Amino acid sequence: MDFTDDLRSAEERLRQAEAEFVAGNDGIAEPLLVELATGAFSADAEAARERMQNLDESRYVKWDRWDKRHEFSASFWTDEGYPSIDTTTSRASNPDWYSQRTGTTMFVRDLMIPRKVLAPTTDGERKGAPTPLGKPANRWLLDFVALSSLRLSFKDHWEQLVRDIVMKRPQTNLMLVAERLGLTIAEVVAIARKVRNLDDRVIEHDVSDPSKNLTYICRTPDSSLTPLVDILS
Repeated sequence: MDFTDDLRSAEERLRQAEAEFVAGNDGIAEPLLVELATGAFSADAEAARERMQNLDESRYVKWDRWDKRHEFSASFWTDEGYPSIDTTTSRASNPDWYSQRTGTTMFVRDLMIPRKVLAPTTDGERKGAPTPLGKPANRWLLDFVALSSLRLSFKDHWEQLVRDIVMKRPQTNLMLVAERLGLTIAEVVAIARKVRNLDDRVIEHDVSDPSKNLTYICRTPDSSLTPLVDILS
């Protein structure tokens, strides 16, 4: 297997863990991190474990604006591995290419169905002392930060694969990139637009020269790059 096969295998295991988590189960992150600890994604597993150990619960549970209830504040943050949720419509707010590809656009909403949110304090009272780092009152948050960390890492891996390919050469056929990585053209174009340098161009459709359709133009290519997965031309 090449790196993309390994990445898809890890994503499938993560998807299974997410399904368990949405069903209301706890403690599902640790077995997953143990599985990943000795392979190609050991650094990602370690980063996820560090997030669990340094979890600041007050960032995820807000209670100061409510008298009788608490709210999981996932809808207010960005770049957590999953798209934020609009609290009015309960729909994903601007899901990116990866959330759409992996079917996690409603993950944050769905995970809250079986969850009871407790005040993030040591005594459970609104004005109590905050829970210490890594020891939340809402224990399921430990699983959540680990899963979201892995999602963000895996998304970064896909984007790095595309980035290294298109930055290596002056001109890259994005159809070849999609075929080699097993992504859709739309996904590769979305990634290319995200990772491109300011002077580069992502050409989806060129009316004057159709031969340039779906092409990435790199102004300052780096031929020394060695992509983990590369195209032949």
